[in-house]
Amino acid sequence: MAEESAAERTEQPSPRKLEKAKARGHVPQSQELSSIVTILALLAAIALLSPSLMQWMLAEVRDGMSCRSSVFADTQTFLDFVQEKTVGVLLAMSPLLAAMAVASVAASIAVGGVVFAPGAIEFRFNQLNPISGLGRLFNGRSMVRLVTSIAELILVGMIAWYYLWGKVPVLASLRWAWSDQLLAAIAGIILGLLIRIGIALLVVAAADAFYQKWKYQDDLKMTRQEVKQERKESEGSPEVKSRIRRIQLETAAKRMLQEVPKATVVLVNPTHVAVALRYEPKTMDAPVMVAKGADLLAERIREIARAYGVPIISRPELARTIFSTVEPGQPIPEGLYVAIAEVLALIYRLRRKKR
Repeated sequence: MAEESAAERTEQPSPRKLEKAKARGHVPQSQELSSIVTILALLAAIALLSPSLMQWMLAEVRDGMSCRSSVFADTQTFLDFVQEKTVGVLLAMSPLLAAMAVASVAASIAVGGVVFAPGAIEFRFNQLNPISGLGRLFNGRSMVRLVTSIAELILVGMIAWYYLWGKVPVLASLRWAWSDQLLAAIAGIILGLLIRIGIALLVVAAADAFYQKWKYQDDLKMTRQEVKQERKESEGSPEVKSRIRRIQLETAAKRMLQEVPKATVVLVNPTHVAVALRYEPKTMDAPVMVAKGADLLAERIREIARAYGVPIISRPELARTIFSTVEPGQPIPEGLYVAIAEVLALIYRLRRKKR
C-alpha cells in the first residue's frame, strides 16, 4: 500500500502544503553544508585573527610562567585571578564563536530559508519508541548520509595523502629551522591542508544540499485527489461558487437598472437586446453606456424606460454592436459616434416637436 501511495504522488506540492509544512518546522536541512560552512568560517577567522591570537597566547604563557605567588595570597585574590583569565579567554574566543554561529545560521537559511515555527517545539512521545527509532536509523535518508560520510572520509584521506606527500621535502628541510620558523612552516602546511579539505567537502555539502531540497519536494508530493480536494477547500464547492456568482450578477443587474432612469435613450433589438445610453453635452465628451441586458433583463430595461419616459428606439445592428463591445460605465467607441449622433439628433427633434 505504501508503494502504491508513493507511486500515486505525482503532483508537485502546492504552495499551501509547503506553507503548512513550513509552519510545522518541516523544511529542507543539510547537516553536511552547515558543518562544513561552520568549519570554513572558523578557519577563516583563525587565519585573520592569528597575529592577535598569537600575541595573546604568548602573553598568557609568559604570565603563567612568571610564577606569581601573590595570586595565592588569599581566596578572594585567587578568585579574582581566575575570573580575569576566564574573561580574557571568552573575549579571545568570542570572534571565533561569532563567526561559527553566523556561518551556521547562514547555511541553514540558504537551504531552508527563514523559518519561525513555534509549533515545531513540542514533546513527541513517538520519538521514544525504539521500534520507530530503528525505522529512522534504517531508511533512505540514513543510507544517503552513510554513503556521504564514507565518500567524505575517502576524499579527505586522498587529499591529505597527496598534499602531505608533496610537502615531504619541505618537512625534511625543517630539521635545521629555528623554533619560530618551524612553527610557522607547520602552521602554513596545516592551514593549506585544511583549506583544501574544506573546499572539497564544501562541494560535497553543496551536492547534499541540492539532494535534501529535491528529497523535501519529493516527500511532499501530492496525489491528484489531494490536489482536487485542496483546490475545493480553497476555492469552495461548485455549488457555493455558483451561488456567489449568481448573487454578484443580481447585484450588478440591480445597479445597472438604477441607472436606466438617468439614460438619454434606450436602443433595442427590438426584443432580445437593450442598451441604455446617457449623454450630457456639457459634462461628457462621448455618450456612456449605463446599462445593458438580454432577454428578461432587456425587457426589464424597457419597462423602466417606459415608466420614466426614456425614449426607446429600435436599432438592431447598433444595439447588438454596443451590447457585445461595450461594458456598463464605458464610453461609446469613436467608430459608433456617427450612428449615435443620428439617434441623438432624432431624439432632440422629437423633443422640439413635443414642445
